Amino acid sequence: MVKLEKAYETELRHPPGYSLTDTGRLYSFGWMYDGSLVKIELCSGSVAVLRETNNTIIVEVFAEKGQRCWEDMIGKIQWMMGLNEDIDDYRKRARDDPLVGGVVETLPGLRLRSCSIWYAVLVAVCQQNASFRQGWGMLYKLHLLASRRLRTPYGLYLETPRPDKLSYHVLREARLGYRARTVMELARRRVEELDCSSVDVIREVHGIGAYSHALTKLLACRDYSSLPLDRWLKRLAAEAYRVPEPSASSELARRFGKWKGLAALHTTVGFDAEPLRRALERLRRGENKPGKTEPSPLSLWRYTPPEP
Repeated sequence: MVKLEKAYETELRHPPGYSLTDTGRLYSFGWMYDGSLVKIELCSGSVAVLRETNNTIIVEVFAEKGQRCWEDMIGKIQWMMGLNEDIDDYRKRARDDPLVGGVVETLPGLRLRSCSIWYAVLVAVCQQNASFRQGWGMLYKLHLLASRRLRTPYGLYLETPRPDKLSYHVLREARLGYRARTVMELARRRVEELDCSSVDVIREVHGIGAYSHALTKLLACRDYSSLPLDRWLKRLAAEAYRVPEPSASSELARRFGKWKGLAALHTTVGFDAEPLRRALERLRRGENKPGKTEPSPLSLWRYTPPEP
Protein backbone atom coordinates (compact mmCIF):
# COMPACT_ATOMS: atom_id res chain seq x y z
CA MET A 1 0.00 0.00 0.00
CA VAL A 2 1.27 3.46 -0.93
CA LYS A 3 0.40 6.48 1.21
CA LEU A 4 -0.28 9.60 -0.84
CA GLU A 5 0.51 13.10 0.37
CA LYS A 6 -1.49 16.23 -0.35
CA ALA A 7 0.25 18.03 -3.19
CA TYR A 8 -2.16 20.70 -4.42
CA GLU A 9 -5.59 22.26 -4.02
CA THR A 10 -7.62 24.45 -6.36
CA GLU A 11 -11.18 25.48 -7.13
CA LEU A 12 -13.13 25.15 -10.37
CA ARG A 13 -16.25 27.04 -11.33
CA HIS A 14 -19.38 24.93 -11.05
CA PRO A 15 -21.21 25.37 -14.38
CA PRO A 16 -24.98 25.93 -14.12
CA GLY A 17 -26.89 22.68 -14.57
CA TYR A 18 -23.84 20.47 -14.17
CA SER A 19 -24.02 17.54 -11.73
CA LEU A 20 -20.73 16.34 -10.29
CA THR A 21 -22.62 13.63 -8.42
CA ASP A 22 -24.27 12.12 -11.49
CA THR A 23 -21.11 12.44 -13.58
CA GLY A 24 -18.97 10.96 -10.83
CA ARG A 25 -21.14 7.95 -10.09
CA LEU A 26 -21.66 6.79 -13.67
CA TYR A 27 -19.85 3.48 -14.29
CA SER A 28 -17.73 4.01 -11.17
CA PHE A 29 -16.27 1.54 -8.73
CA GLY A 30 -16.50 2.18 -5.00
CA TRP A 31 -13.09 3.86 -4.83
CA MET A 32 -14.01 6.27 -7.65
CA TYR A 33 -17.21 7.50 -6.01
CA ASP A 34 -18.37 6.97 -2.44
CA GLY A 35 -21.72 8.74 -2.33
CA SER A 36 -20.32 12.25 -2.01
CA LEU A 37 -16.73 12.47 -3.23
CA VAL A 38 -15.47 11.85 -6.76
CA LYS A 39 -11.94 10.50 -7.19
CA ILE A 40 -10.12 10.47 -10.51
CA GLU A 41 -6.74 9.03 -11.38
CA LEU A 42 -4.55 11.72 -12.89
CA CYS A 43 -1.45 9.61 -13.54
CA SER A 44 0.60 6.94 -11.80
CA GLY A 45 0.50 7.50 -8.05
CA SER A 46 -1.67 10.63 -8.26
CA VAL A 47 -5.36 10.99 -7.43
CA ALA A 48 -7.63 14.05 -7.47
CA VAL A 49 -10.56 14.24 -5.06
CA LEU A 50 -13.47 16.45 -6.15
CA ARG A 51 -16.36 17.76 -4.08
CA GLU A 52 -19.08 20.34 -4.59
CA THR A 53 -19.45 23.37 -2.35
CA ASN A 54 -21.71 26.33 -3.12
CA ASN A 55 -20.89 27.41 -6.69
CA THR A 56 -17.47 25.80 -6.88
CA ILE A 57 -15.85 22.40 -7.16
CA ILE A 58 -12.97 21.88 -4.76
CA VAL A 59 -10.11 19.79 -6.17
CA GLU A 60 -7.51 18.24 -3.88
CA VAL A 61 -4.59 16.37 -5.41
CA PHE A 62 -2.81 13.61 -3.52
CA ALA A 63 0.41 12.16 -4.88
CA GLU A 64 3.09 9.61 -4.16
CA LYS A 65 6.15 11.21 -2.61
CA GLY A 66 8.35 12.62 -5.35
CA GLN A 67 5.68 12.14 -8.04
CA ARG A 68 5.05 15.27 -10.13
CA CYS A 69 3.21 13.92 -13.16
CA TRP A 70 -0.04 15.39 -11.80
CA GLU A 71 1.21 18.88 -12.68
CA ASP A 72 0.65 18.12 -16.37
CA MET A 73 -2.87 16.84 -15.69
CA ILE A 74 -4.36 19.62 -13.55
CA GLY A 75 -5.38 21.62 -16.60
CA LYS A 76 -7.17 18.59 -18.08
CA ILE A 77 -9.56 17.92 -15.18
CA GLN A 78 -12.31 20.14 -16.58
CA TRP A 79 -12.14 18.28 -19.90
CA MET A 80 -12.02 14.87 -18.18
CA MET A 81 -15.15 15.68 -16.19
CA GLY A 82 -17.01 17.44 -19.03
CA LEU A 83 -17.34 20.59 -16.94
CA ASN A 84 -17.72 23.05 -19.80
CA GLU A 85 -19.21 20.70 -22.37
CA ASP A 86 -22.14 22.01 -24.38
CA ILE A 87 -24.55 19.20 -25.22
CA ASP A 88 -27.65 21.31 -25.88
CA ASP A 89 -27.89 20.03 -29.45
CA TYR A 90 -27.86 16.46 -28.15
CA ARG A 91 -30.52 17.23 -25.56
CA LYS A 92 -32.84 18.59 -28.24
CA ARG A 93 -32.39 15.44 -30.31
CA ALA A 94 -32.79 13.18 -27.27
CA ARG A 95 -35.89 14.77 -25.78
CA ASP A 96 -38.82 12.31 -25.84
CA ASP A 97 -36.68 9.71 -27.62
CA PRO A 98 -37.77 6.16 -26.70
CA LEU A 99 -34.21 5.09 -25.90
CA VAL A 100 -32.59 8.10 -24.21
CA GLY A 101 -35.38 10.55 -23.46
CA GLY A 102 -35.64 9.32 -19.89
CA VAL A 103 -31.95 9.98 -19.22
CA VAL A 104 -31.89 13.61 -20.39
CA GLU A 105 -35.11 14.23 -18.45
CA THR A 106 -34.02 12.76 -15.12
CA LEU A 107 -30.24 13.38 -15.30
CA PRO A 108 -29.84 16.71 -17.13
CA GLY A 109 -26.49 17.43 -15.45
CA LEU A 110 -24.90 14.11 -16.39
CA ARG A 111 -21.68 14.17 -18.40
CA LEU A 112 -19.19 11.49 -19.37
CA ARG A 113 -16.14 11.13 -17.14
CA SER A 114 -13.31 10.28 -19.50
CA CYS A 115 -10.37 8.02 -18.69
CA SER A 116 -7.04 6.95 -20.16
CA ILE A 117 -6.88 5.00 -23.40
CA TRP A 118 -5.41 2.03 -21.55
CA TYR A 119 -8.26 1.95 -19.07
CA ALA A 120 -10.88 2.54 -21.76
CA VAL A 121 -9.66 -0.41 -23.81
CA LEU A 122 -9.65 -2.61 -20.69
CA VAL A 123 -13.31 -1.68 -20.17
CA ALA A 124 -14.05 -2.38 -23.83
CA VAL A 125 -12.38 -5.80 -23.86
CA CYS A 126 -14.16 -6.87 -20.67
CA GLN A 127 -17.49 -5.89 -22.23
CA GLN A 128 -17.02 -8.14 -25.25
CA ASN A 129 -19.78 -10.77 -25.41
CA ALA A 130 -20.59 -10.12 -21.75
CA SER A 131 -23.51 -8.80 -19.75
CA PHE A 132 -23.13 -5.68 -17.62
CA ARG A 133 -22.54 -7.74 -14.49
CA GLN A 134 -20.10 -10.11 -16.19
CA GLY A 135 -18.03 -7.40 -17.87
CA TRP A 136 -17.73 -5.08 -14.91
CA GLY A 137 -17.29 -8.07 -12.61
CA MET A 138 -14.19 -9.07 -14.59
CA LEU A 139 -12.73 -5.59 -14.34
CA TYR A 140 -13.50 -5.34 -10.62
CA LYS A 141 -11.81 -8.67 -10.01
CA LEU A 142 -8.81 -7.54 -12.06
CA HIS A 143 -8.50 -4.43 -9.90
CA LEU A 144 -8.60 -6.50 -6.72
CA LEU A 145 -5.87 -8.79 -8.06
CA ALA A 146 -3.56 -6.36 -9.82
CA SER A 147 -4.06 -2.78 -8.61
CA ARG A 148 -1.72 -0.88 -6.34
CA ARG A 149 -3.54 0.36 -3.24
CA LEU A 150 -3.18 4.12 -2.86
CA ARG A 151 -4.07 5.49 0.57
CA THR A 152 -5.65 8.95 0.68
CA PRO A 153 -7.27 10.75 3.65
CA TYR A 154 -10.56 9.89 1.94
CA GLY A 155 -9.95 6.17 1.73
CA LEU A 156 -8.29 3.67 -0.57
CA TYR A 157 -7.98 4.14 -4.31
CA LEU A 158 -7.28 1.13 -6.51
CA GLU A 159 -4.98 2.28 -9.27
CA THR A 160 -5.47 1.16 -12.86
CA PRO A 161 -3.63 -2.18 -13.28
CA ARG A 162 -0.31 -1.49 -14.95
CA PRO A 163 0.30 -3.26 -18.27
CA ASP A 164 3.75 -4.45 -17.21
CA LYS A 165 2.33 -6.08 -14.07
CA LEU A 166 -0.27 -8.21 -15.85
CA SER A 167 0.09 -11.89 -16.67
CA TYR A 168 -2.04 -14.63 -18.17
CA HIS A 169 -2.40 -16.10 -14.70
CA VAL A 170 -3.82 -12.89 -13.22
CA LEU A 171 -6.12 -12.26 -16.18
CA ARG A 172 -7.50 -15.78 -16.10
CA GLU A 173 -7.99 -15.59 -12.34
CA ALA A 174 -10.03 -12.45 -13.04
CA ARG A 175 -12.09 -14.63 -15.41
CA LEU A 176 -11.26 -12.79 -18.62
CA GLY A 177 -11.03 -16.09 -20.49
CA TYR A 178 -10.16 -15.69 -24.17
CA ARG A 179 -9.93 -11.91 -23.63
CA ALA A 180 -6.65 -12.42 -21.76
CA ARG A 181 -4.75 -12.88 -25.02
CA THR A 182 -6.07 -9.56 -26.34
CA VAL A 183 -5.16 -7.71 -23.14
CA MET A 184 -1.63 -9.14 -23.14
CA GLU A 185 -1.14 -8.12 -26.76
CA LEU A 186 -2.38 -4.59 -25.96
CA ALA A 187 0.11 -4.46 -23.09
CA ARG A 188 2.93 -5.73 -25.30
CA ARG A 189 2.21 -2.97 -27.80
CA ARG A 190 2.41 -0.33 -25.06
CA VAL A 191 -1.09 0.97 -25.67
CA GLU A 192 -0.81 3.08 -22.51
CA GLU A 193 1.50 5.40 -24.45
CA LEU A 194 -1.10 6.20 -27.11
CA ASP A 195 -3.10 9.41 -27.26
CA CYS A 196 -6.31 10.23 -29.09
CA SER A 197 -4.43 11.09 -32.27
CA SER A 198 -2.96 7.58 -32.47
CA VAL A 199 -5.68 5.48 -30.81
CA ASP A 200 -6.76 3.91 -34.10
CA VAL A 201 -3.72 1.62 -34.05
CA ILE A 202 -5.48 -0.58 -31.50
CA ARG A 203 -7.47 -1.97 -34.44
CA GLU A 204 -4.28 -3.82 -35.42
CA VAL A 205 -4.58 -5.96 -32.29
CA HIS A 206 -6.35 -9.28 -32.74
CA GLY A 207 -9.53 -9.17 -30.68
CA ILE A 208 -10.16 -5.44 -31.09
CA GLY A 209 -13.06 -5.05 -33.48
CA ALA A 210 -15.31 -2.15 -34.39
CA TYR A 211 -17.23 -2.26 -31.10
CA SER A 212 -14.17 -2.21 -28.81
CA HIS A 213 -12.48 0.43 -30.93
CA ALA A 214 -15.53 2.71 -30.86
CA LEU A 215 -16.09 2.26 -27.13
CA THR A 216 -12.45 3.08 -26.41
CA LYS A 217 -12.66 6.31 -28.43
CA LEU A 218 -15.92 7.24 -26.74
CA LEU A 219 -14.64 6.72 -23.19
CA ALA A 220 -11.09 8.02 -23.60
CA CYS A 221 -11.43 10.73 -26.23
CA ARG A 222 -15.01 11.94 -25.74
CA ASP A 223 -15.54 11.06 -29.40
CA TYR A 224 -19.33 11.01 -29.43
CA SER A 225 -19.40 10.22 -33.14
CA SER A 226 -17.97 6.76 -32.37
CA LEU A 227 -20.86 4.31 -32.13
CA PRO A 228 -20.21 1.17 -30.05
CA LEU A 229 -22.94 -0.93 -31.62
CA ASP A 230 -23.40 -4.39 -30.15
CA ARG A 231 -26.27 -6.86 -30.49
CA TRP A 232 -27.99 -5.39 -27.40
CA LEU A 233 -28.15 -1.84 -28.76
CA LYS A 234 -28.89 -2.97 -32.31
CA ARG A 235 -31.92 -4.94 -31.16
CA LEU A 236 -33.22 -2.14 -28.93
CA ALA A 237 -32.78 0.50 -31.62
CA ALA A 238 -34.55 -1.66 -34.20
CA GLU A 239 -37.47 -2.13 -31.82
CA ALA A 240 -37.61 1.51 -30.71
CA TYR A 241 -37.44 3.02 -34.19
CA ARG A 242 -39.25 0.23 -36.04
CA VAL A 243 -36.47 -0.44 -38.50
CA PRO A 244 -34.73 -3.70 -39.52
CA GLU A 245 -31.71 -4.55 -37.38
CA PRO A 246 -29.26 -3.94 -40.26
CA SER A 247 -30.58 -0.35 -40.39
CA ALA A 248 -30.14 0.35 -36.67
CA SER A 249 -26.75 2.02 -37.07
CA SER A 250 -27.88 4.37 -39.83
CA GLU A 251 -31.06 5.21 -37.93
CA LEU A 252 -29.08 6.14 -34.81
CA ALA A 253 -26.83 8.29 -36.99
CA ARG A 254 -29.83 9.96 -38.61
CA ARG A 255 -31.42 10.81 -35.27
CA PHE A 256 -28.35 11.80 -33.30
CA GLY A 257 -25.71 12.77 -35.86
CA LYS A 258 -22.35 13.39 -34.19
CA TRP A 259 -23.89 12.44 -30.83
CA LYS A 260 -24.74 8.84 -31.69
CA GLY A 261 -22.04 7.45 -29.39
CA LEU A 262 -23.38 9.43 -26.45
CA ALA A 263 -26.85 8.12 -27.26
CA ALA A 264 -25.47 4.58 -27.13
CA LEU A 265 -23.99 5.20 -23.69
CA HIS A 266 -27.19 6.83 -22.42
CA THR A 267 -29.24 3.88 -23.64
CA THR A 268 -27.31 1.62 -21.28
CA VAL A 269 -28.00 4.12 -18.49
CA GLY A 270 -31.70 4.50 -19.21
CA PHE A 271 -32.32 0.77 -19.22
CA ASP A 272 -29.93 0.06 -16.33
CA ALA A 273 -27.86 -2.12 -18.71
CA GLU A 274 -30.39 -4.90 -18.15
CA PRO A 275 -30.20 -8.12 -20.18
CA LEU A 276 -31.74 -7.76 -23.62
CA ARG A 277 -35.02 -9.51 -22.89
CA ARG A 278 -35.76 -7.33 -19.88
CA ALA A 279 -34.61 -4.18 -21.66
CA LEU A 280 -36.99 -4.93 -24.53
CA GLU A 281 -39.86 -5.45 -22.09
CA ARG A 282 -39.11 -2.09 -20.50
CA LEU A 283 -38.90 -0.41 -23.88
CA ARG A 284 -42.33 -1.71 -24.81
CA ARG A 285 -43.70 -0.33 -21.54
CA GLY A 286 -42.01 3.01 -22.09
CA GLU A 287 -39.77 2.58 -19.02
CA ASN A 288 -36.60 4.31 -20.17
CA LYS A 289 -35.66 6.05 -16.91
CA PRO A 290 -32.83 4.57 -14.81
CA GLY A 291 -33.25 3.20 -11.32
CA LYS A 292 -35.47 0.17 -11.88
CA THR A 293 -32.88 -2.41 -10.86
CA GLU A 294 -29.47 -2.75 -9.23
CA PRO A 295 -26.59 -2.96 -9.69
CA SER A 296 -26.69 -0.60 -12.64
CA PRO A 297 -24.35 1.86 -14.36
CA LEU A 298 -25.36 4.50 -11.78
CA SER A 299 -25.12 2.26 -8.72
CA LEU A 300 -22.13 0.04 -9.53
CA TRP A 301 -20.11 1.91 -6.89
CA ARG A 302 -22.35 0.58 -4.11
CA TYR A 303 -21.42 -3.03 -4.92
CA THR A 304 -17.69 -2.69 -5.58
CA PRO A 305 -15.83 -1.59 -2.44
CA PRO A 306 -12.03 -1.32 -2.54
CA GLU A 307 -11.83 -3.80 0.33
CA PRO A 308 -14.42 -6.57 -0.26
